Amino acid sequence: MPLLDRPALSVDEARVLRAETCRDLLLYAATSLMLLGGARPREVGEAVVSDYESGGAARIWLGRRWGGLRQVCIAPSAARAIDAYLTTQDADPDEPLFLGLQETSTLHDLVRWAAVRAGVDAGVHSLRQAAIAAALYDGAPVSHIEAYFGIGKWVDPVRPAGVPEGYDVAMARTLEAVFGA
Repeated sequence: MPLLDRPALSVDEARVLRAETCRDLLLYAATSLMLLGGARPREVGEAVVSDYESGGAARIWLGRRWGGLRQVCIAPSAARAIDAYLTTQDADPDEPLFLGLQETSTLHDLVRWAAVRAGVDAGVHSLRQAAIAAALYDGAPVSHIEAYFGIGKWVDPVRPAGVPEGYDVAMARTLEAVFGA
């Protein structure tokens, strides 16, 4: 299966869609993680507070509950959106990171409604696909893209075989340059 099985959003469309969500801190943080961190909708819903590490180079564990475990550095814009949302929450480490988005259908509906308001034909998967397209266009090695987005099967999910340390920092920089604000 190809990495992109349908046309991706343009960079401008992805930016417009993300910007449309900025009035809702929860949705803005979730869409930022999909666009600037490569998270799948299911990974957004399954993440817990302790999966997220704020700070200099913010990192998050994704896919913990369904077998595609990986820890990646996320773009600073995504980290700022998540941090802003978390300041409004009184959450324990084992609670959902994005409270209310555990059902992927909810996230699907919210993103679709935001896309309609933004005048963009997009769904929840469009954000991740736009991020993958941006990484491909930037010339990132396919092995780095597969590791960052959790596409390939790896022996060691923390340090995938054949992928140099820091590959995720470079990927986060690429996504920040393309989609960050």
